[in-house]
Amino acid sequence: MRTEAEMMDLIMGKAMNDDRIRAVTMDGSRANRNAVHDQYSDFDIVYFVTDVREFTKDKSWVKCFGDILIVQYSMDWYSHPYDYTSRDTFAYLIQFADGNRIDLSIVDICNIEKEKCNDEPRIILLNKDNYKELIPIESENAFYIKAPTEMEFYNTTNEFRWLSIYISKGLCREEFYYSKYSYEVLIMEMFIKMLNWKIGIHYAFKVTTGGHSKYLKRYLTEEEMKRVQGVFPNGEYADIWDKLFLMYDYFEELESEVAKHFNFICDKEETKRVRDFLVQRKLNRKEFY
Repeated sequence: MRTEAEMMDLIMGKAMNDDRIRAVTMDGSRANRNAVHDQYSDFDIVYFVTDVREFTKDKSWVKCFGDILIVQYSMDWYSHPYDYTSRDTFAYLIQFADGNRIDLSIVDICNIEKEKCNDEPRIILLNKDNYKELIPIESENAFYIKAPTEMEFYNTTNEFRWLSIYISKGLCREEFYYSKYSYEVLIMEMFIKMLNWKIGIHYAFKVTTGGHSKYLKRYLTEEEMKRVQGVFPNGEYADIWDKLFLMYDYFEELESEVAKHFNFICDKEETKRVRDFLVQRKLNRKEFY
């Protein structure tokens, strides 16, 4: 696997030797001193170019960075095809055979004004024309957990309990993927959101748990982390039922803590009525379906 220095030499060598590339920045984890830095860290690079169309009409030029295992053009998915006559930003997501990865965005200089609004960590690697719009950003404030509004809190708690009924219905019908999707994608989003608010309270909302809450264990005790892991079910219907109640009760604890801090109202009656309904549905599931 090529080293970080070798990869940066390739990235910067291309930029220095190509007059069409006028500036280079790096964002993502490698630009954030608090993020994880290891051999799995992507190189999130932005090339600011004189005409983006010259870098999209023939995609073979990215082979200069090495042996490509697979590449994805994230701006050109079937659901929103990219206009190759435009000067819109284009991205190459490149996984190399040796394990390195470059997420390379190509930004046309005509769009550089938008960079004034960028507030995420960023390192300026090259600025041939001294564009004032490109400034280094060290703070990760943009990623900090945001405190909930009262309406967001209410909607999250209500949605959590609403989705718990979806799961119970899927379990009663033995609709496996429906049950798992409702659990591990839909309702889990509400659970993790509440867990993040709890963490935010304890750290004065000056921390981030990262994309998809990948840094949770930084801010939870070992016991808390085990408890979070314990709410994820296996593939057995009985286990999903058990974990649903574990998560339901854990969520109620988190909800109460967050509500107390912000002086929000918890709907205890709704919480109890829905839980009782879930218990009854589990007991009578064969009778219902």
